[in-house]
Amino acid sequence: MRWTRRIAIVAAGAASIATVLGFAAPANAAYNPQALSLPWNPAGPVHSSLTGNGVVYLGGRLDGTGGIAAIDPATGDLLWTVPTNNDVRALTLSADGNTLYAGGKFSAVDGVTHRHLVAINVADHTVIPNWKAGAAGEVRDLLVYGNDLYLAGKFTAVGGVPHRGIGAVIAATGKPDPAFTFQADNDVLGLAITGSQLLLSGSFSHIGSSFRSNLAMIDLSTNTLTGWAPPKLCSTCDQYWDVQTDGVNAYVGTSGFGGFLGAFDLTTAHQPWRLISTDGDVQTLYLAGDGELYFGGHFAHYVSAFGQGSIDQGVLAAVYTATGRIDTSFRPRIYKTYPGAWAITGTPGKLWVGGDFGGEGVPNNSGGVRNNQKPFLAAYAAL
Repeated sequence: MRWTRRIAIVAAGAASIATVLGFAAPANAAYNPQALSLPWNPAGPVHSSLTGNGVVYLGGRLDGTGGIAAIDPATGDLLWTVPTNNDVRALTLSADGNTLYAGGKFSAVDGVTHRHLVAINVADHTVIPNWKAGAAGEVRDLLVYGNDLYLAGKFTAVGGVPHRGIGAVIAATGKPDPAFTFQADNDVLGLAITGSQLLLSGSFSHIGSSFRSNLAMIDLSTNTLTGWAPPKLCSTCDQYWDVQTDGVNAYVGTSGFGGFLGAFDLTTAHQPWRLISTDGDVQTLYLAGDGELYFGGHFAHYVSAFGQGSIDQGVLAAVYTATGRIDTSFRPRIYKTYPGAWAITGTPGKLWVGGDFGGEGVPNNSGGVRNNQKPFLAAYAAL
């Protein structure tokens, strides 16, 4: 879904790759909780986002049905759109930034059959006609590493080859990579990478014949499942919506008796801080490079962290990764909390949040907060 999945390796490497694709690495800055006024908002929910090539890419039901869009991060203006006949849940770029890959529920893109996967030429934002990868079911996340495009989702096959939840195709052609044979026993919803270690999150309990509680690590340099096997985050945490990594920890957002946010050390699998609970699912995560993890979902009324009690906050929040404490200075107001936030990304000086919500809080004339009634997409400026 998001650009950060591909560059959570080392700071120097992240900066150089981001520069090639048209963005400097995100600055270390907190964000103003009052939303900016955007000149364009989609007509339907945003379910995926990505930054690169000097633009912000969005996917979802953008026109009420489906679509992919690009916006100018400086102005918020719409640059172009490509229609799809259903939802777009995942976006990623090729290593050179020339190809945008999208996945989701769709079976057609710009009127041409493409089953759940498509490749778009960034230069003229047209569908690449001879790239014919397909999946037998919904694609929920995408990630490029080396020569391959890795996909996660609610599918049972990739390019006609049985693959439950996880698969790989050759990025240049879309043909299945025969060397990648992994399967899960249920859905895989999130992907992240550090070095050559591919992290998977979802609702699975096994990768192949090996037991893994909703979270697993594959070494792509050898195509082997590693022995890293964290315990379940909580007894009711049966679905991990998203995973992100900073090269030290894996961060996961889950459902389960409300929702939870937690972290696991990538070496020991121990939890560096106590889990955070909410009154609704934690669906999307984003590491902005400022020492904080931004997380969103359809929690409506509270975020609860150890030593801080219950904090009145919904849809979007931030936690300090070093301590597990909530940043109480970042408390944006978002209206219509269900299904809430699904996609978070960043550009220099801005945090972008997409989802299914009705508007954001902005100052009113009496010193309070009003709903700006700008739906589905919000932006917050760095302080």
